[in-house]
Amino acid sequence: MRKIILSTKEDLNIYMNPTRQEILRILTLSIDPMTPKMLSDRLGISASGVQHHIKKLLGLNLIELDHTEVINGINARFYKASNVTVQIGLESDDGTSHRRKAIVQASISGVYDRFNAHLEESVKENPVTTEKLVAHGDILTGIVHLSQEDSAELMSIIRDYIDDHSTPSKEKSPWEYALILYDTSYRSNNR
Repeated sequence: MRKIILSTKEDLNIYMNPTRQEILRILTLSIDPMTPKMLSDRLGISASGVQHHIKKLLGLNLIELDHTEVINGINARFYKASNVTVQIGLESDDGTSHRRKAIVQASISGVYDRFNAHLEESVKENPVTTEKLVAHGDILTGIVHLSQEDSAELMSIIRDYIDDHSTPSKEKSPWEYALILYDTSYRSNNR
């Protein structure tokens, strides 16, 4: 999976726009590419507004043109999310660190909120035991004790697994995730 580094204030402004975030999410979840009209219908905004946001996302290479089709005499453009990982540079000290942190917080909070809504809806439709809820997703927290080699292996396994399963298909359902892993001893060992 290709990595895109958002290194400028302008890149961050483009990326952190809530409508663009929702367009990215819809395209990432979708098995099939979508037209601006399809996105417009899903978002409840004008197709020209979606076109504006698409142009910005194309400029960052976060989405791409999949194909065009003639529909009712009109050349329709179909877009899909690019197979990329976005790095926003939390370590950057360029005066935008608060914006970078806000993007990460909003992303993690959004995943958590959507998970809770999904879980509530699933239970409402089909009451199940706690053990069976894992089929709908799970939140794991805790501490694991890893050597440097173990941590490198774990990160490699996670990245490879995500890369291997990032392409949508009709046989698979999309699972949203937010993972945070860090070495808690690093700060105390480097004072």
